[in-house]
Amino acid sequence: MPLSLIRSLTVTQQLGYAGLLPFFATLLLYASGVEQGLDLFVIYSVLILAFMAGACWGVGQVRPERRRTVELVISIGVSLWALLMQFLPAMYALTGLLAGYWVLIWLEREPTFRYVYRADYRYLRKVLTTVVSVCHLIMLWLLLG
Repeated sequence: MPLSLIRSLTVTQQLGYAGLLPFFATLLLYASGVEQGLDLFVIYSVLILAFMAGACWGVGQVRPERRRTVELVISIGVSLWALLMQFLPAMYALTGLLAGYWVLIWLEREPTFRYVYRADYRYLRKVLTTVVSVCHLIMLWLLLG
């Protein structure tokens, strides 16, 4: 990626895209025969999903008069769900983590999030979630193949 393109991105975009690197690296490790690549992938995915769910909790604190209790419950639920995935066999963990990312995308359609998240950030979240989803699907394919 040319340096000028990286500089043209916001810090949020730079960090978001950089956050994909461990997914790619661990996927490549596992694809090249390093068994620990799968464990590292799952651990990193658990951390990121829990982090993103925590960010949703934080958004719910910004405008308490606009949020619904269910938004907070789902945020905490996804965070706990991510932790649970760490203790399941990889095939179930990957599937559960993938579902967790899309639950957050669904949750972020709520008015509380539309009010707080700018349009460019909502777009970035969808792009990042799509790439992370493809990584999870490839990992599942490698695991089953």
